[in-house]
Amino acid sequence: MEKDPMPSLPFQTRSYQVNESNVTELEHKWIELQSKANSSAFIAWFWIKQWLAQKNLIANNCLCVEVMQGLDTVGLALFGTKTKKIFWGLSFNQYFLHKSGNIKEDQTWIEHNTFLLHKDFESQLTSEICEELVTTGKIDDIKIGLSSPVFIQTLNFVGFNQRTELSSPGYLANLEGFSTLDDYLASLSKNTRSHIKRSIKLLNEQSPLRLVLANGTAEKDAVLKNIAELHRIKWRSTVYGSGFDNPCFYKFHQGLIQEQDSAQNCRLYTLYQDEVALGHVYLLTYGDKWSFYLSALHFNADNRIKVGLVIHSLIIEQAIKEGINVYDFLAGEAQYKKSLSNAQPYEQNIYCFYRNTPLLLFRELLRKWKRLIFGGF
Repeated sequence: MEKDPMPSLPFQTRSYQVNESNVTELEHKWIELQSKANSSAFIAWFWIKQWLAQKNLIANNCLCVEVMQGLDTVGLALFGTKTKKIFWGLSFNQYFLHKSGNIKEDQTWIEHNTFLLHKDFESQLTSEICEELVTTGKIDDIKIGLSSPVFIQTLNFVGFNQRTELSSPGYLANLEGFSTLDDYLASLSKNTRSHIKRSIKLLNEQSPLRLVLANGTAEKDAVLKNIAELHRIKWRSTVYGSGFDNPCFYKFHQGLIQEQDSAQNCRLYTLYQDEVALGHVYLLTYGDKWSFYLSALHFNADNRIKVGLVIHSLIIEQAIKEGINVYDFLAGEAQYKKSLSNAQPYEQNIYCFYRNTPLLLFRELLRKWKRLIFGGF
């Protein structure tokens, strides 16, 4: 692995509360820096802007860590902050990377979560941000995720211990070098290829298929509403429920598809047979990657027809036509993701870094006892 080049000017790091008076300046810095960073849709400004919009910025609950090199901003990271009360009247301060620490607000579920760093100085900037957080003296607990273990291994919070709170595989389709849908299908297993081709054939025999991309706010709102209705039907009675029953979740995504700055990064596709919608897919796009965020499918009585495989395949065909190199199914164990993936699975986890103090070490001991008794993380 090549080392970062030495900077020509020293770094200066500072931290400050994000509020209504400085958020516009932050926007300009973020947008300029993201063009020089190895970032993802989840730490692009269009996503971060919606996250900030749901926070009460006058409550001093969002910390920005900024690294400067001369007059240039070369590193940024935002942390939602809160004080958590535990037992015997004790409490500790928690920081959450690009999350709020509020269950309802965080149901939007950020992935590929990292610092925003100038690509020429990533390791040095990571060290600067870690040191700034540790030396503030006000932080007891830092939660980061969903993030790659590769990113986490670059972090060094001196005086902190680390644990993994959640682990999930991720799947993707590598489209680089493909020119047709058949090229992509040839990279899948014979069984998956057969399911997709048979499903397309059976559906087209009934009536021709149409893959339609929603354009404009009205069309996108209509598709999101249809997705919400189907999503509630499928997930409302499960343990985790449907995000669309959460006003914070629904408002967040309405903002994403309506906001002028983010509309081009949100794609909502519908697969039609005549005028009947068979299913919908919601994607986030950034650079040469399309990320599958969620879907909502109508039940098909013919178990030979795999609507989910079909709609993803036809969207991937469109991605190939537009020169997209990666179709990311994101985190979550699912057979259809495995079937449509032609690359090795990757890992994303949620991590907690906690200060090495008697209180937090005792809390960790209680956590381990609970895990031994009840299982899980």
